[in-house]
Amino acid sequence: MIRADVGYQMDFPSDPPQRTATPPGLAEALRVQPLEVWAGQYLIAIVADEEAVRGISPDLAALGQVASAATGGRGNVGVSALASPGAPYDVISRFFAPGSGIAEDPTTGSLHCILAPLFADKLGRARLGFHQAYPGRGGDLVCEVRGERVLIEGRAVSLIESRLRLEL
Repeated sequence: MIRADVGYQMDFPSDPPQRTATPPGLAEALRVQPLEVWAGQYLIAIVADEEAVRGISPDLAALGQVASAATGGRGNVGVSALASPGAPYDVISRFFAPGSGIAEDPTTGSLHCILAPLFADKLGRARLGFHQAYPGRGGDLVCEVRGERVLIEGRAVSLIESRLRLEL
């Protein structure tokens, strides 16, 4: 992690997703019909618009089962759409992680390792603004795809500081 213009920048491996068929039960678990479904480390559902992303209230137990069966992974799902016109970001998302014991994560770096290459291709540019719309908190990130890497910039807050002492 290094200091950036605003906050910090981290360098992660890119996880470009592959387009896939909508898994049975996904629309019912999300309670919204995906327009596209992609799979990387997580299942990604692209929905119609920003309002649909913000309004999602999924059946988390069902969502975890559907996503786990579809990816062979834990059962975590990102939901995303292009931002509304005039928004200060390009893409909006939310991340539901019932397979990891988290109903919804406020800001998820690993999700953006999937979303950044996906939307960089869709929008034809490597640097994009993202807003993860966790209700009441969320986070704003700037992601840049650089070959097989994704640079993620955003603000960070220290939650804990500690020291580890080892006696050899």
